[in-house]
Amino acid sequence: MKEPIATAYTKNLSRFIANLKYEDLAPELVDKVKKLTMHVAGVTLAGRPLPTAVAARAAARSTVGTEAPEMATLWGDKGKLPMNGAIMANSTAADTLDWEDCSFTGHPSAHLIPVSMAMSEAKHLCGKDYITAVIGGFEVYQRVACYIQPSKGFDDALYGWGLGSWQIWAGAACAGKILQCDEEQFNLLMGATGCSTPVVNAILAHQGSDFYHLQYAITSLTGVMVAGMAKRNELDNIYDILDGQYGYTMMMRGFANPGWIDRNVGTEYLFGDLLLKHWPSNMWIQLPLDCLDELKTAHGFTAEDIEEIHMTPKFLERDKFSWDGYNSCRDAQFSIPYCLAAYMLLGKPGPEWYAAHRLTDKNVLALASRVRFDGELALQDAFEMFKEGTFPTVTMRVTLKDGQSFEISKQFPKGHPQCPFDWEDVERTFRSGAEMAGLPQEKAERFIALCKVIDELDDVAPLAECLSL
Repeated sequence: MKEPIATAYTKNLSRFIANLKYEDLAPELVDKVKKLTMHVAGVTLAGRPLPTAVAARAAARSTVGTEAPEMATLWGDKGKLPMNGAIMANSTAADTLDWEDCSFTGHPSAHLIPVSMAMSEAKHLCGKDYITAVIGGFEVYQRVACYIQPSKGFDDALYGWGLGSWQIWAGAACAGKILQCDEEQFNLLMGATGCSTPVVNAILAHQGSDFYHLQYAITSLTGVMVAGMAKRNELDNIYDILDGQYGYTMMMRGFANPGWIDRNVGTEYLFGDLLLKHWPSNMWIQLPLDCLDELKTAHGFTAEDIEEIHMTPKFLERDKFSWDGYNSCRDAQFSIPYCLAAYMLLGKPGPEWYAAHRLTDKNVLALASRVRFDGELALQDAFEMFKEGTFPTVTMRVTLKDGQSFEISKQFPKGHPQCPFDWEDVERTFRSGAEMAGLPQEKAERFIALCKVIDELDDVAPLAECLSL
C-alpha cells in the first residue's frame, strides 16, 4: 500500500513555476537577468578554446547532428546547430573557465542562460518569456538544491558531494517553463529530473578531472529532453518526488533541510542572492584575487618583486600546491596558490590561465609556492556564511624582496549581492570574452545594446545571433 505523504513540496513548487508570470518579477530581478545574460555570454566566449569546450562542441555535432527544424546559435562559432546541440556546447563552455556565477549550491547559470536562450531563439519567443524562464528555473533549482544539502560534518571529500549531481534541475526547470508545462506536467518533470540526477561522486575532485565541466553538456541535454517528454505527456507515475520516504531525499543520501522548498514561494526570490564571479576561478578564490588585485594596483609591484603572499584564513581544500603542477583546468581553478600566481604572471584573465603548458609552468609554480596561509576555515562553514547573506573576511599581506609589506582586508568579493556588478563591470567582462573569441565588434556592441532591453524584444533570436562569428 502506498504510504501517506505528509508534505506537498512537489505540488506547491510545480504550481509556483507553472503559474509564474513576467509581471510577478520585481524590476531589480529583471535587471539582474540582463546582467547575468551578458556576463555568462562573455565568459562562455572566453572559455571556448579550452579542451572541454572543444570536446563539447564535437560531442554536440556527433550526438545531435548539424541540421534540425529548430536551430540555435553556437556561441563563438560560425552558424547554428540543432537546438539541443547548441545547448550542450554552450552549457559546457559557460562553465569551462569557472567564471559564470555561484549560488551557495553551485553554478546554475551554466544551464539557465544557455538553455533558456537557445530554446527561446529556436522557438522565436519574446524576451519576457526568456527572463521568466531564467528566474523561475533558478528558484526551482535553488530550493531543491538547498533542501538536499548535507548536514554539517558530512565528509564530502571521502563520500563525494558534487555540483554536477543536482545541476540538472536548473536546465530541466527553465526548459519546462519555456515549453509552458502545466502543474501536473511540472510534477512529472520534477520526478523525471530527480530520476535523471547523476550519481553523487568524489572521483572528479580526487583525480582533478575536467569532466567536471563536461557534465553540463549531458545534464543540460537530459533536462531539456525530459522537459519535452513532460510537455508531450509521455511521463507517468513519478509524482511528488520531493515528498515521501522513497523520494529525492532518499536518492540523495537522506539529507533534507525543511523550510527551503516552501520558503515564501512566490514572494521571496532567491535569485537576488546569486553571486556573479569577478574572476575565472572557484568562488572561494574570488576574494583572494580581489585582494591581490587591489594591492598590485595600488602599489605597482610585479611577480618578480614578491617574496611572500600571506593569507588568512586558509579555505580548506583550496590550498593545493605541488611542484609536479596541476592535473587539469579544474585542479588549477580550485587552487588559491595557482590562481594568485596566474594573475601576477599572466595578467588578463582568460583561457591562457589554464592552458595545458601553464599547469606545470616553472615560473607559475615558483610563485605559487610562496603563498602561505594562517588559520583554517571549513568550506561548509564558509557556505553557511554565504547562505546567511555575509561572507568570510580575507586578510592578505604581500611582502616584497626589498622588505616592503602591504596588507588589505576585505569581506565581500566583487559580484557578491553586497558588492554587486554594475553595467560597466558586465560590459567589461563581455567585451573581453568577445575579443578573445574573435567576435566582430559590431556584433558585440549590438549584443550589449539588445541585452539591456531583453524585456522589450518580441523575438530573442536577434540577440542570440549576435554571438555567432
